[in-house]
Amino acid sequence: MLNIIPRAYKKAMLMVMDICIFAAAIWAAFAVRFIATFPVPEFNDNYFKLLGIIALARIPVFIKLGLYRSFLRFPSERISSISAQGVAISTIFVAAALYLAELEGLPRSVPFIEPFVSFFLLLSSRQFLGKQLFKMSSSGIAKRERIIIYGAGLAGIQMAQSMRVMEGLKAVAFIDDDPSKWNMLVADIKVFPPSAIPRLSEKHNVRRAIIAAPSSSSVDRRKMVFNLRKAGLEHGEMPNFLDIVNGNVKIEDLFHVNANELLQREAVEPNRVLLKEVVSNNAVMITGAGGSIGSELSRQIAALEPSCLVLFDSSEFGLYSIDMEIRQMYPELKVVPILGSVLNEKLVRAAITNNIVATVYHAAAYKHVPLVEGNPIEGVRNNVIGTKTVAEACAVTSVKNFVLVSTDKAVRPTNVMGASKRVAELACQFVASQAQHIQAVDGILPVPTKFSAVRFGNVLDSAGSVVPLFRKQIAGGGPLTVTHEDVTRFFMTIPEASQLVIQASAMSNGGEVFLLDMGEPIRVYDLAQRMIDLATRGNEREIKIKVTGLRPGEKLYEELLVDANTSEETTHQKIYKSLERGPSLEIVREQLLLLDVALNEQNLDLVLAVLHELVEGYSENSLASN
Repeated sequence: MLNIIPRAYKKAMLMVMDICIFAAAIWAAFAVRFIATFPVPEFNDNYFKLLGIIALARIPVFIKLGLYRSFLRFPSERISSISAQGVAISTIFVAAALYLAELEGLPRSVPFIEPFVSFFLLLSSRQFLGKQLFKMSSSGIAKRERIIIYGAGLAGIQMAQSMRVMEGLKAVAFIDDDPSKWNMLVADIKVFPPSAIPRLSEKHNVRRAIIAAPSSSSVDRRKMVFNLRKAGLEHGEMPNFLDIVNGNVKIEDLFHVNANELLQREAVEPNRVLLKEVVSNNAVMITGAGGSIGSELSRQIAALEPSCLVLFDSSEFGLYSIDMEIRQMYPELKVVPILGSVLNEKLVRAAITNNIVATVYHAAAYKHVPLVEGNPIEGVRNNVIGTKTVAEACAVTSVKNFVLVSTDKAVRPTNVMGASKRVAELACQFVASQAQHIQAVDGILPVPTKFSAVRFGNVLDSAGSVVPLFRKQIAGGGPLTVTHEDVTRFFMTIPEASQLVIQASAMSNGGEVFLLDMGEPIRVYDLAQRMIDLATRGNEREIKIKVTGLRPGEKLYEELLVDANTSEETTHQKIYKSLERGPSLEIVREQLLLLDVALNEQNLDLVLAVLHELVEGYSENSLASN
């Protein structure tokens, strides 16, 4: 009930209540002054003038001291302290104002009696109101959201105790990695092992958890996150406890905005049979393993029991992070981290042959549109030549399945990044057509490789995407920056994108481009407003949206196909196959050779000419000088 009322209205109601208290206190002060005769105090001009002076002096002081911020979050001692300070300070101002006003007929004792009566009434009213609200929240305990707290230490206990006086939340269980705490009652709440999380979430209908372990190591925290993710729970990290008590941080602020709430659609459920078909008991390599898609692919594939997982990335930190995470979660799994560039043909081939890789997921790419637009030669070199290098290495080794992670920006692109990803798709198809002519290497015939690409839209919460930017801007008080009011995008979650890639590889016969049915495109301006609404949840914060103008290479809307009629269904109801026709393989071969020369010579004009020749509908929106 109270959550419906905006906080500004709540503050106004408290101020009106306090003014009524001041009025009653003045009346009581007059009654005490004339207790001998006990006449009923008259509501004359002096009465209302005194009330006005007290209200004008006391209310601003109370605001400054924070009495109206959120008194239900304060302990009674704090309320007493703030009220006493506020009354004492404001009484000095009242005395000065009365001295200047020279109210005739006002007994001198009344302004000195009134503060004591006001303090008593202020304290009593808040204690009474607090008890009544607590009863109301307690009576609706069944409607309160159930929360699991991960960490049964001091921080977890503080969090559980704070929830008892907060609206809307209730801690139903502790989770702790320490076996000595299991089955204990901590703050009247039972402690369970991590293995109990799925059972508890189902029993109590829990969808979110709070990690309350501020002193835990980064490895331990990753393990906690993994256990919660495996159970399908959202999670948040507990901030400084004093910030929560003082009202600087709300419990709702601890959690990320739920992806399904943003998308306003149900998550695409994976086909478990397809997920396992080309992964289980096979050696799998992921290029770009440290990136947003690559790291999620690594997590999903590790859970599908491959015989070996090869993590390939040029980012030392990204590779280290995902390597440590996978090793911690799956200590029995053989994990091989390889640091290097996908442009290094010998390294890529060695990584495949040394580990007898059967399936390769190629997620290594430069994807940030403005950055690639400003650095087109390196963007094209990495996205096109890097893809061709990995694909050719797969064709002459043991690889059975090669899957390129592509994008909807490859369709009628207005930027170099999108055009480079479309050429990367064509390069894979060219390598696939040439694979049958590849000769034996060291006397060993290569395994026929199935090449495919998976094209999908924007991925929520991926590095450099709009959702993390909006979340950061919301945390800073805004504004949220949108490039154009009419910009629309297809969106999906990171798990959906990763599962699509894995499932598509199982359906490939060679040469396909797979698409995901992501529903209707979403206006980015509406997404920003939705995030503001979900993050603020009706509180007093006002966060604005600022339109900044389209960035270099950015288009108003994205497409999954050049022609919407050129697709067909697959065995998965949400996955489709593109039937688009590209340029002839002979043209692709010639242009790829020309592109290689152009890149080596740093000839930007020739690079762009090749992109225009190969990519249908490519039109440069704008291009920063290299």
